[in-house]
Amino acid sequence: MRLIDNKAVYSTVEFDSWAERKRLIPAEKFLIQNYYDKTGKTLEAGTGAGRILFEMKALDFTSLHGFDLVYRLIEYANKKDASKTISFEVQDATCLGYKDSTFDQIVFLQQILCFIEAAASRLMALKEGYRVLRPGATALFSFLSFEARSRSAIYLPYLTYLSLLRRLRGSTRAVQYLPWLRLGGKFNWDSLLDSPPYVYWYRLEEIGQLLQQVGFQIVAIGSTRQINQRVMHTSYQALMTEPIEGMLYVVGRK
Repeated sequence: MRLIDNKAVYSTVEFDSWAERKRLIPAEKFLIQNYYDKTGKTLEAGTGAGRILFEMKALDFTSLHGFDLVYRLIEYANKKDASKTISFEVQDATCLGYKDSTFDQIVFLQQILCFIEAAASRLMALKEGYRVLRPGATALFSFLSFEARSRSAIYLPYLTYLSLLRRLRGSTRAVQYLPWLRLGGKFNWDSLLDSPPYVYWYRLEEIGQLLQQVGFQIVAIGSTRQINQRVMHTSYQALMTEPIEGMLYVVGRK
């Protein structure tokens, strides 16, 4: 099967895995419980089959809304929501159908932005998220960290190999665009051929500047390591001198 983009990945080989995922990971639970209002109108971008929203409902959050580009995942989420208390819709993050200033808080977890292939589209998704938030609203983000991956002794040889392969081929694709290493629970051998689809891994400074460019104020930022230690920072500059492990998480405010 030829997978041309990440939408195709989630519609096929990764569908079962994402459809059946449950529970919040510790970092998600920490952020949601500490920075969100249970009565606020909440929107999740890239909700998949609704894992995070169902867990928020169990934590007594109300007024929950989620969208995803993959029809099969939204269809599955609606089937699971027997009480029909969560609004699930098929929408494109780069062109949302919601009115300006509709939501009190938005969820950009599950590294949703990293699976949007084009840089212009990632920026537009952020701008759309900002647009539908009310002034003073809160946004939670998670990003795949290029620093965490490039400093890993396990992954560094692959990154070196990939950079060399692209130079030999005359490719100008940035090394932050990485093929899926695993698909459908198996090693993706096509990753050794630098075959699409790709996932974008953000640099820390890039994240901070991008969010500020869109208009978000950074309230707290840290990787999985900092969240586990409960020492989130208020600027990306402060985090740049510390070890970065796991995902990068940001609490932003409009």
